[in-house]
Amino acid sequence: MQPTSSGSTLDISPGAARASALRLLDWLPPGQVAVLGEGGTGITRGLRAMGLDIHQGPLRDSVAAAIVLVRHRSEGNDEATAQLAGMLGDFTGPVCLLIAGDAATTASRAFWERAMMALDWRKHPLNEVLAPYGELDTVAGVQLIGFESVNPEAREVYPLQALVEERDLHTDMTREPGRRSDAHMTRYAHAARFVRSGDRVIDVACGLGYGSYQVAHNCDAASFIGLDASEYAVNYAQLNFAAQAPMPMKFVLGDAQHLRDMADGSADFAVSVETLEHLPEPDLLLAELHRVLTTGGRVYASVPNDWSDESGEDPNPFHFHVYDWKRLRAQFNRNGFEIERAWLQDAGGGQKRHTSTRSMLEVDPERGPACDGEWLLVLARKKGGEELNALERLREALRLGALQGVDEVLARIETEGEPLDHALAHGLHGWTLLAQRDAGATAAWARARDAARQALGSDGAERDAASILALSSDAMHALAGERATAGLLGRLVSAHGRACQLLGLDGPWSVDVDDRAVVAGAAEGDDPVNLGARELRALIDAKEWLDGKFHEHVERIAHLESQASELERARRWLDEQYHELTAEVARLSGNASQ
Repeated sequence: MQPTSSGSTLDISPGAARASALRLLDWLPPGQVAVLGEGGTGITRGLRAMGLDIHQGPLRDSVAAAIVLVRHRSEGNDEATAQLAGMLGDFTGPVCLLIAGDAATTASRAFWERAMMALDWRKHPLNEVLAPYGELDTVAGVQLIGFESVNPEAREVYPLQALVEERDLHTDMTREPGRRSDAHMTRYAHAARFVRSGDRVIDVACGLGYGSYQVAHNCDAASFIGLDASEYAVNYAQLNFAAQAPMPMKFVLGDAQHLRDMADGSADFAVSVETLEHLPEPDLLLAELHRVLTTGGRVYASVPNDWSDESGEDPNPFHFHVYDWKRLRAQFNRNGFEIERAWLQDAGGGQKRHTSTRSMLEVDPERGPACDGEWLLVLARKKGGEELNALERLREALRLGALQGVDEVLARIETEGEPLDHALAHGLHGWTLLAQRDAGATAAWARARDAARQALGSDGAERDAASILALSSDAMHALAGERATAGLLGRLVSAHGRACQLLGLDGPWSVDVDDRAVVAGAAEGDDPVNLGARELRALIDAKEWLDGKFHEHVERIAHLESQASELERARRWLDEQYHELTAEVARLSGNASQ
């Protein structure tokens, strides 16, 4: 950041200067803009042509924002921090660093972010306007980074060093440099695109509140509530962000799995980023969001995409679950949500896909991603009550353990539904009672068995009815004997996978509710093999993965073989052409000699 000679340029092309000026025009607040540093004639000329009041020279009270032109690199962060401090002084308005020349090619964005953060500045909530996430690794030659000053009271209570000490549990990504911070912040800016004007927005497990603040600045919501279980996080968010938000915003203490202080239908849009994997029972959060959101309300959520290691577990000690697309989609579906849009995100620099560039790829919300990535992001819509049939409502109620009113719903299904619906409904009821060790389980399974027998005569339902009949008969047999002790639910899942899938038991119901020993695979005279239900599920998943890989490689081999055949045909054609050409050359040579 050495001073430049008078009249020098910022090493930026006319096209880049115009593009930068347009980005700045969208980002800058009303009022006079100071341009600090020499060079950048194209930038200042472009901004003046767009009608902005540009002041070149020392900062003064009338200035609303500042653009700092950086051309030369500094030897280290301390030097960069010192030079920036000398230029900005006690200015507190928004600042954009416009970095070009050596400074852009020899130092990363994180270098300049770190230099500014040392002066108690944080990333600006509208940074996506200056530099969209997908461009950060592709646009070369110029960098635009926006900052705003941390308010003095928050700076005193929560200095940067205090955040460093809390980093394992709480991170304010606006005061954290680097690409991982970019990845977290861009999700909130992305979520804001789907907030409708006048929406009441909630951020569940909001952490230090930086995401709530960013969503608020990028949308036209009516109000914003952030909720977190950490008192430290709530106090930090309230002091750092609530007062500076562009709309009414508050942060409250609460449990993401039990939104007791939020009334039914009291929110229109929910954000819950990097939350589900941290919860012992993530279905409880989605069920609560379904209750709290209005009909048609939407949820924007993200989870790590299979961060498991060779053991099959996520090495992060704060993660309870490993997610992939199948599990995430099933979890939203069974809680009354329909995934409308989905994305695959990469940041690079982490334990997975370390060398990846920063990217956000939209994927098919039905099939999911066709390639690997670090995070899965979804926008899901709450299905209206009229869209949920009686069986779906029963499934949702039983999953939450809400047995009141079940008899009424069962009676309605028996009146309006087909025999297979009756079997499914009583099977769901029987499963719930079995999980709760309720004495009524046997009677519920008996009704499921009788309904499944009747459904065997229905056209097109024979196979499904046979699956439910086998499950219900096995459950009744087990309840009548000694096998109704440890691991019954796990045994039923492993033996009747198709029936459990029909019942919607492909999530936590199937295994997590009964994680005791399972006796599996023991023939007469052999020692029994004792497996935990989770271990059994892991083995089943591993077999499915291996089957998928086997078929994938078989298809690949077939593809390569077809390519080899095509290459052989091409080689033969070339040989024929070569011989024909050789004969023609010989003929022409003979004619020439004659």
